Amino acid sequence: MARSDAPAVAAFVPAVADRFERLVVGVHSDIAPMEAEWRALASEEGVSVYQSFDWVAAWLEAAAPAQAIRPAIVAVRAEGRLVMIWPLGVERVGPVRIARPLGGEHANIRMPIVAADWRCEAGDAAVDRLLRRIAASIRGVDLFDFDALPLDHEAAPLFLARHSAALPARCNVGTIRLAGDFAAVLAEHRGAKKTKKHRWQKNALAPVGGYQLRRASSREEADAMLDAFLAEKAAWFRRNGLDDSFAAPGIVAFFRALIARRWDEGREGVIDIDAIEFAGGIHAILGSGTANGRQSGYFLATTDDEWRRISPGELLIHDVIEAACARGTTLFDLGRGDERYKSSWLDRTETHVRLIRPVTLIGHAAALAIALRDRAEKKIRDDERLWSLVGKFRRSRGAARTTQPPVSED
Repeated sequence: MARSDAPAVAAFVPAVADRFERLVVGVHSDIAPMEAEWRALASEEGVSVYQSFDWVAAWLEAAAPAQAIRPAIVAVRAEGRLVMIWPLGVERVGPVRIARPLGGEHANIRMPIVAADWRCEAGDAAVDRLLRRIAASIRGVDLFDFDALPLDHEAAPLFLARHSAALPARCNVGTIRLAGDFAAVLAEHRGAKKTKKHRWQKNALAPVGGYQLRRASSREEADAMLDAFLAEKAAWFRRNGLDDSFAAPGIVAFFRALIARRWDEGREGVIDIDAIEFAGGIHAILGSGTANGRQSGYFLATTDDEWRRISPGELLIHDVIEAACARGTTLFDLGRGDERYKSSWLDRTETHVRLIRPVTLIGHAAALAIALRDRAEKKIRDDERLWSLVGKFRRSRGAARTTQPPVSED
């Protein structure tokens, strides 16, 4: 996604800061009238699939109503030209009204679409004034919570992320640069070891007829693969004592809406589902989306059975990356987190921050509570002993859930 014509930031920073006050802010609940402008700006500025019109439209269609999220799509114009789109939604958390990027934890990259000549650093005061103007236009907002916000986009800073109040996000996103020559990519990532492992996996599966990488080719096939993923992932959440993020209201409907857009409307890239199949079944599934040459992982699951010994998830990632190289994909990520299966491939870090800006008195109190909670969670995560205890507690809770007898309906 790197662009050779990226603007020289230093040359226009003062001018941008001076022009902030003249920006015109509009807020929309219906994005349909913005479709043409949205698609043009998203394509021109090379944003991820999470900022694409179809991804946001599917979220507004399925998840937002189910979660009582009020759409607040902010369109910012400079002299009539659309220069920013902020896909926000307002949620109530107790008495607090919070404006957040749409997508929640299922959007691994949460950022506004910003025209190249507005990707800059700006003073905190100018940014805060713009946020207050946006809050006034939305009406009924106590604070903004921008999490999973990239520090830079295409080598140019994003003024929101450069605010002095921005703190490191809980997780960054690992990426890998791709090229048409998969062998060259492999060689740069411990290729000899990965090739040896891949050969061993193929040999181990030869007695059952080998394996195949399948990519869903129809809506029906994609729905079936999604069903298989949801069943496996639900079992994984139970085993690990975690709440199932895919069981939240509207989430399954959201992914089905993506599938419908992909196959009923021909919106290629908004979702694809790849799977490793052998021995009569699917043993690893990856859902992802692609925009502007970047493929981003939505979800991944592997079966918990005797075939785990061959690491079907690693086999899937190897073959998906090889196929992505052949398709001309230039950047690949597997979402947030630093799990081992990600770090073995993803050798670059896309740094993310979290910016919380209150705009009312109750918003200030809520911002303080969020900061204290985040600080406590970070302290626990950074302490290996405490984090290990958390893991043990979750696993014991998961064991209790899986052994619990079903509740009678009589």
